[in-house]
Amino acid sequence: MDKLIYGMARVKFDGVEIGWFDEQGLTPAGSAPTQVDVYAAQVKDGPVATITSNPGKKAFTGNLIDLSPENLVKVIGGTKDDKGNWEPPEQWEKTGIMDIICDSGQTIRLFNAKVTGNDFSGGVNSQGVLALALNVEALKDENGKRLKIFAKGIDPETGNPAVNPEG
Repeated sequence: MDKLIYGMARVKFDGVEIGWFDEQGLTPAGSAPTQVDVYAAQVKDGPVATITSNPGKKAFTGNLIDLSPENLVKVIGGTKDDKGNWEPPEQWEKTGIMDIICDSGQTIRLFNAKVTGNDFSGGVNSQGVLALALNVEALKDENGKRLKIFAKGIDPETGNPAVNPEG
């Protein structure tokens, strides 16, 4: 099982642990690159070149079920007043570093995650809970980094073995 990455233990966004997702966790939702073949009249047996017309994107989707005002402010912004009410921002999106800490021990770091609240999902009923459907795009950061999968026991902040504060 050392070769497998599985289970979502925790998610940190912008340096802070965020609340629960539904049992589906985060699901890949990117798109594959698209390419265009270039043909020449003189070459009859296939293209002479292939050009990438769209590089595709790396993304995830997931349903956030921790809709506490504190968690919503952490994930997509907005404000929480002194009575515990949440008011959403004009745009339901926020960017920052996202770490997906896996049960298998690896950490998937998105260096510039753009988190967008698409719409509500689930429902207000007896069959489930209301959730916020999120789209998480892995954009490049100022150094050109998009994502990195850190091995078991490696701290994404330092790139070194994690220090166990409990000894």
